[in-house]
Amino acid sequence: MRPNLAQTRRPSKIIWLLFVILLAGLVALTPIRHAVLLALGSYLVDSEPLEKADLIYVLAGDFFGSRVLLGANLGARGYAKQVVLSGGRYGSLYEGDMAVDFAVENGYPRSLFLPVRLDVTHTIDEARAMGPVFRSLGAKRILLVTSNFHSRRVALAFRLFLPGFRFRIAAAPDKKFDPASWWRNQPGRDLVFSEYEKMTGTLMMRLVPLTAP
Repeated sequence: MRPNLAQTRRPSKIIWLLFVILLAGLVALTPIRHAVLLALGSYLVDSEPLEKADLIYVLAGDFFGSRVLLGANLGARGYAKQVVLSGGRYGSLYEGDMAVDFAVENGYPRSLFLPVRLDVTHTIDEARAMGPVFRSLGAKRILLVTSNFHSRRVALAFRLFLPGFRFRIAAAPDKKFDPASWWRNQPGRDLVFSEYEKMTGTLMMRLVPLTAP
């Protein structure tokens, strides 16, 4: 039985409030403010050394193409023999199919890619849905490709909900997020607040006892 979402939202809101209070307090702590803000942004970016894998999986939701191109580049460089691209429906097409076309238009061979059609909206649901796909492809070591700001949460979600696999993360640059200056613009601030809140929710979804009513 899945945990009640209401049980996860309250702790998440508390963490978000504490985070806002922390940032407000930094205004009065000018000597350390920059270092703390930099650390908060940098922590979101998973920076593990890359290793060869059984396959590369590019997470859905790439509106600028940087995830797709990074995944394709890693596949072409021999990090895995196949690059899996997923995503939901856009009109009569699926994101994974469009991502394959985009990669091919940028010079990569179509044979490198496998599109997977998923109708999910959350990272946890995406992890759960991809588990059977990974198993059907005989993959144990998987290189996950996502946006830089999303990489820490992806590592957390996939490792918590798919413990039988070994994951490495490749973080693609994103136009909306620079870990060294995110606090200077509203999109960057929104992303950081959102990611810390969602990471808290991810942990709560896993840690709340499954026997809870």
